[in-house]
Amino acid sequence: MRQLLLLPLLVLGEWALCQSLPEKTKEKTEQKVIQRTDQKIDQSIDKGLNKMEEAINGMFKKKSKKSKEEPGEEDGLDDSGSAKSPSSKSPAQASDFVPGVEVLFSDDFSQDALGDFPAQWNTNGSGQVVEVEGQRWLEVIHNSIVNPVMDQALPENATVQFDLLLLEDGSTPFVQFGLTNVRDILREDVNYGNKFFVNIHGFAGNDTKTLEYGLKADVLGNKSDFPLTQYVNEVLHVDIAINKTRVRIYFDGQKLIDLPRALSPDLLNNIFFNNNYVIPASETPLYLGNVRIASAETDARSLLIKQLMEEGTASTSEILFAVNSDIIETSSFPILDQIGQALLSNPGMNLKITGHTDSDGDDSSNLALSINRANSVKTYLITKKGIEAGRLTIDGKGETMPVAPNTSAEGKAKNRRVQFTKN
Repeated sequence: MRQLLLLPLLVLGEWALCQSLPEKTKEKTEQKVIQRTDQKIDQSIDKGLNKMEEAINGMFKKKSKKSKEEPGEEDGLDDSGSAKSPSSKSPAQASDFVPGVEVLFSDDFSQDALGDFPAQWNTNGSGQVVEVEGQRWLEVIHNSIVNPVMDQALPENATVQFDLLLLEDGSTPFVQFGLTNVRDILREDVNYGNKFFVNIHGFAGNDTKTLEYGLKADVLGNKSDFPLTQYVNEVLHVDIAINKTRVRIYFDGQKLIDLPRALSPDLLNNIFFNNNYVIPASETPLYLGNVRIASAETDARSLLIKQLMEEGTASTSEILFAVNSDIIETSSFPILDQIGQALLSNPGMNLKITGHTDSDGDDSSNLALSINRANSVKTYLITKKGIEAGRLTIDGKGETMPVAPNTSAEGKAKNRRVQFTKN
């Protein structure tokens, strides 16, 4: 701004100079003055735009994303040498959430063109796939509901996982998600059907009722103790565990809601995400990412240990990591605890831990990532379960040994896995 204010003075000085020159020289000087003035105006505008872009990019810093220069980043450790959780805001204790084994639906929107509505979804309004700092999101506008298109209803034991980017840009969206009896949201109104819902609204202010839950149109309670304001302009990871009539909701690994008799069978027809209607309308969209729905009919922990002990090797895609990172998600701690307990119960058993990735990215980066993820698992077993380092070896195969085609989000989710082999 200071440069723009000085420009008129500069122009007047140079123009006064040209008035005292001969006519021919005067014409050339006038042209030079105009050229130099245009150049300086362009420079000032460019600087202003650069600063604006930097400010906008700063709004979208993902809280689980750490600078590569931070200590321990390459080996998945924090400053104390412990395996890092995906966020500094995550609870210190391990979560009891366990992801389902059989993936029924998975979408990170990498298969959709930017600007398009994603192929595996339905809506009664509008939305589009966008990219923020290299990650794909489904952007849902005000007064629009979206849902994943699935061939059948959810099983009575299932898990749902996803990320929310909670932006505040002069206003905040009224975020609502939950389960509903409505199968076709285009022809039936979710708001008038049977539903279990969670509301997140006004999260940038001081209202203690910004996180609510309820059935149909009735709010049953709120969780004012969760620090929702800390997630403004950052990513919030959500896990939902469904066990027949019971539903449990976890925010960044912390269990907030546990209702043993909230669900009826018809509520398993669909899961929905709603940028809810408010007055005045919010101009800020809802951002949804990394959606994963799985059957939990079989306990992933028991199945993995049984296979490992009987067959000598077992592989799982239920040990989850932050996107393009070796940081272990807190939802994976229970499975790792079971493996640690198996090692403690069998002191003569040693394990080789092998990491695998999907095909996104280049070969060398995927190889390094697979090794680092195996090392993060090893580090967890050593630091959290007390397993001797000499009993564990690591390896990484990158994308070279897929178990499913890398042509779909579901296939990629299966290929991102950790394998355990008895030595």
